[in-house]
Amino acid sequence: MKKKLLFVIDSLAIGGAEKSLMSLLHVIDEKKFEIDLMVFKKGGELEKFLPTYVNYLPMIDYFNFLKRESGAWPSKFYYYRFKTSLNLRINNIKKLPLHSEQVVYNSIGKIMNHPVDRIYDIAIAYSQGMPTYFVANRVKALKKMAWINTDYVNTLYDHNFDYDSYKRIDKIITVSMNTKDSVSKIREEYVNKVELILDIVDPAMIDQMASEGQVEEFDRSTVNILTVGRLESVKAFDKAIKVAKMLKDAGYYFNWFVVGEGSERSRLEELIITYGLQNNFYLLGKKLNPYLYMRNCDIYVQTSIKEGFGLTVSEAKILKKPIVCTNFPTAKEIITHRIDGLIVEHDLDSIYDGIRTYMEDKDLLKKIKAQLHATNPYDTTKEINKFYQLIES
Repeated sequence: MKKKLLFVIDSLAIGGAEKSLMSLLHVIDEKKFEIDLMVFKKGGELEKFLPTYVNYLPMIDYFNFLKRESGAWPSKFYYYRFKTSLNLRINNIKKLPLHSEQVVYNSIGKIMNHPVDRIYDIAIAYSQGMPTYFVANRVKALKKMAWINTDYVNTLYDHNFDYDSYKRIDKIITVSMNTKDSVSKIREEYVNKVELILDIVDPAMIDQMASEGQVEEFDRSTVNILTVGRLESVKAFDKAIKVAKMLKDAGYYFNWFVVGEGSERSRLEELIITYGLQNNFYLLGKKLNPYLYMRNCDIYVQTSIKEGFGLTVSEAKILKKPIVCTNFPTAKEIITHRIDGLIVEHDLDSIYDGIRTYMEDKDLLKKIKAQLHATNPYDTTKEINKFYQLIES
């Protein structure tokens, strides 16, 4: 008999956790499992890639209400929407605010009912925050697992608040050794719960997608720099823009492209204008196939302050790109400095020097490219076996 699995994630918009889940669903043995998937917000770009054997559940009623709003909805939904808005505003003025997802769950957790009355063998929250709270407290399952795919210890999540949910979780899955070690130190009882399963990355799928189409935005007469990531402060795109200004002032010819969307767009657009980079620095927004841009860029740069793992860096490495990435906690798990990429510090001069090195030191560039092509592509599809072991244990 097939085991019944439930995966829960916020959405299937383009992002690291979402791409990792999609890869897992594509390599999982469909003959062994009956798979349900729940998202809190439908309409994500990755929905079209869902395998046919995955049962895509309807949204929770309250989230349907937030999306549509018109129609006949229970009056309590309007109350909970007002309550959530008020609590978020109060939280913003607190000296020690909670993470916004903690505030939202505190406000609406009682009405987050599972749309299907089913007992699962395994229920899996594929990201921290709301999916974890939902699986821990609102889902019936014989075993519960929760993925942590961010630098959890250094986020705004209140660990004491989260403990009420994590104590109901049987296994906490981290996607990097750094995250595993740091989560294990939060509470002694987490030590035996925490397991490491790397984000599942399938190089064959990435290579195929990278070959599908053309990139019109790139100018082959100059150096094309690429960064992929959400336009959020943790990605430090303000530093990228300032470094671009330094490169331009030093007389380098380049275009820097960013694939991604987020709440920082307006501020970043203002910075681009302030530094006169309208013809050098471009925010391309979301792209369904970022790998096409990765394959065609000359240098891949990641300026992040922190990463749960650094999935886009590993993807750029699969596509044999010269990489400059800041020294976020997991960078050394992906890149060996001056062997298959460059790891630099977070200050502007260090990022600038890393990019400048590729532009000027052709021998080092050639050496790094040769190493990338000589190394087997980064491939974590076998990590699915760790997942199977945890399910069967």
